[in-house]
Amino acid sequence: MRPYPVDVRANNRARLARPLSAEQLRSFLARGFLVLEPSLPHTFHEAIFAQFHELSSTVGHFGNNLLPLVPELAEFFDDPVVRGALASLLGPDYLMHPHRALHRNPPASGEQQFHKDSYWGYTRRVRNHRPWWVMIMYFPQDTPLELGPTAVMEGSQHIHQRPEGLCREVPVVGKAGSFVIIHYDIWHRKMLNQRDAHRYMFKFEFTRLSTPFSRPAGAWRLPRQRPDQALDAAWRSHWYWLHGQVAPGLERGDLRRWVDDLEADEELASVAAGYELAGYGAAGLPLLLEALGSGGGDNDNARRYSDDGQAWREDAAVRAAAHGLAAMGRAAVPGLVRALRSGNSKARKHAAFALGENLEAGRAADRALLDAMQDEDIHVRIAATEALGLKPPHLAKVRALTHALAEDKSEVRFDAALSLVRAATMGSAQQLAPAVGALGAALCDSNRYVSAHAADALERIGTPAAYAELIPWLRTARWCAHTDNKRPF
Repeated sequence: MRPYPVDVRANNRARLARPLSAEQLRSFLARGFLVLEPSLPHTFHEAIFAQFHELSSTVGHFGNNLLPLVPELAEFFDDPVVRGALASLLGPDYLMHPHRALHRNPPASGEQQFHKDSYWGYTRRVRNHRPWWVMIMYFPQDTPLELGPTAVMEGSQHIHQRPEGLCREVPVVGKAGSFVIIHYDIWHRKMLNQRDAHRYMFKFEFTRLSTPFSRPAGAWRLPRQRPDQALDAAWRSHWYWLHGQVAPGLERGDLRRWVDDLEADEELASVAAGYELAGYGAAGLPLLLEALGSGGGDNDNARRYSDDGQAWREDAAVRAAAHGLAAMGRAAVPGLVRALRSGNSKARKHAAFALGENLEAGRAADRALLDAMQDEDIHVRIAATEALGLKPPHLAKVRALTHALAEDKSEVRFDAALSLVRAATMGSAQQLAPAVGALGAALCDSNRYVSAHAADALERIGTPAAYAELIPWLRTARWCAHTDNKRPF
């Protein structure tokens, strides 16, 4: 059996996380990524590379079983630099998502087109501008340009439109152990490997579990490293949100200009307009609400594993308005509730999203979201189910989310399970007690991510009843990392 790096484990546990600096945080909000180096020794990365290089010829596709196959890989994510970066962006109670992948780039393999990842085959949810989801891409070997690194489109995380000609391509190069932490929705691709050597990259996903708590925020200023896009209003809004605050109002230029830009030929202008109009407060509110209701036709139900950017125009103004209304705070809530109750299908979907994201939405929003969980349109049910999980729980929420675990659509069940993880993080074990039985049943759900999040929720509830559901399931699911075709017992 191969030895576990217990020295690395002890070293990780003995050290505090290293949070991002304010400048690094501002840079991430603007660029959509940060390239960092962990504090692990070079020998750790060499060992990880060697193990996966050996396994790649015998195991096949590792899929979501990367960690149980090589559990020492978990020590990378316990490194103080990695923990600090994740906590700075997602809060101290972030969650590692159960989906993960090893991306191999062998010699002379083809390069990819730029794409955004779907949410495990789902494209019906509204993509977050704020850092609710990030990915880490870890490179265990030296990765120069010739070895075919991942490339990202700087500042492209807020747009559905294809980024070529709008954003700058940045290859993620670095020495062994380097990693890039990216906004989940940034456009990225695999580059061409021009060497006679293998390149490996481990992709892991992480999600925020609670809304940021209010704390002092220094005044926003532009980071030294930033893209050319004029999205200062969006970055500024995210900065204050990360500190649990609504950005102070800021009127810039002619208001009618921003209204026209909601329908611009470049989505960057549309996104900027939504946030700029939010800065006008009462004057911008009716214009954003009008744009929220401007979408015609039904919501798109196509299932895709990546976004090719061809349909970006369909909801561009509606999306931009929703993000602006989410950023506006309390003043936007009554109009969003009306849109959720009586708007067209696209308005209802995006109103539910915005109410979840709005820091100052209260019980009136909760009542509308609870009703929306019965909406005939699955897009609205998905948005409402997720939105209810973004604020602290109460009994009616827990009951509704528990009921949603029995939905016939797996995407709704996934969001219900994740919302219960968030509820268990922000609430008490007593509040979550009514969900324990249903979460135990969800451990056997046909969707692997519903099952995984049910386990996460039960762990965080942490009562004897929750562990009585969880432990037997974990015992059956146990994986032996030392067992393979060469060593079956």
